[in-house]
Amino acid sequence: MTKKHVAVVFLLLMAAVCNAQPSTVNLDSLRVRTRRAMRANDLIKGASFYHQQAEVEKYRSAKANAHYNAACAYARANAPEPALAELKAAQKLGWHNVALAKEDADLINLRQLPKFDAILRRMAKVEAKQRNPRKAKLVTSDIDLFWKAYDATLRNPGLKEEIYQAQYFDKGTVGLQDYYLSKIRSTHLFVKNLDSKRAFYRAIRANTKQVAAMKKQIRASFIKLKELYPPTWFPNVYFVIGRFNAGGTVSGNGMLISADMEARSANTPLGELTLWERNNLGSLDELPAIVAHEHIHIIQKKPRGRTLLEGAIHEGMADFLAELVTGKNPNARLMTYGNLHEKELWADFKQEMTGNSWRNWLANGDQETAERPADLGYFIGYKICQAYYEDMPDKKQAIADMLNLADYSAFLQKSRYEEKLALR
Repeated sequence: MTKKHVAVVFLLLMAAVCNAQPSTVNLDSLRVRTRRAMRANDLIKGASFYHQQAEVEKYRSAKANAHYNAACAYARANAPEPALAELKAAQKLGWHNVALAKEDADLINLRQLPKFDAILRRMAKVEAKQRNPRKAKLVTSDIDLFWKAYDATLRNPGLKEEIYQAQYFDKGTVGLQDYYLSKIRSTHLFVKNLDSKRAFYRAIRANTKQVAAMKKQIRASFIKLKELYPPTWFPNVYFVIGRFNAGGTVSGNGMLISADMEARSANTPLGELTLWERNNLGSLDELPAIVAHEHIHIIQKKPRGRTLLEGAIHEGMADFLAELVTGKNPNARLMTYGNLHEKELWADFKQEMTGNSWRNWLANGDQETAERPADLGYFIGYKICQAYYEDMPDKKQAIADMLNLADYSAFLQKSRYEEKLALR
């Protein structure tokens, strides 16, 4: 190792130490104590622990979420002043989900207070800036950041985790940091994935660099959705390199898209990928549909419960409306199998749909086989939404009904899906 490389290694190690997350044991301990306090309904203590979490969390979104949870706990304890202080802290850190704040039962004790309205007005200003589809921000800087860190690890392979932490995650956008918290979760696991797919990642660099060239098509789908559903808004879209376990997700800061899962081309090596990974590896032309799917998750009303029926319609709706605005179904691979086995799938789904287990229908990639794909709950949800849409003479109203859905059982009945299926 040259003197230059020794100096680089030293600087990287110092950066990793300086930017390191506060003691994981301390944070984990806080989380445990918080859960215990909240389970015991010791709301003031739980709120205090949430506040402490906000102090030691590393990334901005995690801090904001902890402050919001503290606000909820204080409000439930009928302590409005500290609750408002915590909510204001969350808002200053970027928490701006006005609809949730208005509907959250935990905050009911704050709703008549002028200070609460003032905080919500500040949140609403952020959302108001996101109404124009032509001004939506499509952020690809994290892809460039990844490849710089990737090249640095080639020069210093013994420091991969330190390099990715310091040069990628810590320097990344708030979108990347949100993605880290929700999907990557561990720099060690991130590196483990890269090491298990060395040929694959070497091959997709050029394709991931082409994501920026897809902005025109993505923006076109935004404009079409605005025409179909005028109240919609357009949070930022962040394209990242992830851990190959989710094509996309959402956070309070926008849509988070894993570009490495949309980087397939004719010569992409697939030998290192599992069956599920191969089947879920998309190409760049599918990217607008993936973004549209996640966009629907941002703007659709969240289910109140956790039944399988709610989960399937929630996901299937995102696929159905994404296809409506882009012309492509982001889970098109499910349609071939689903259409061939629709009646038997519905019979099986119906037995489980009122329960809270999604195990056999959603996020069940470990059940993927060459004969039967995973995630068939998306297909069922898509078909229910399609049946409803086809029956409605006013298509814009049908879209508005879906996005503001509250009663999923009633929606299923109105769709007449089961009735129509029986007649085929």
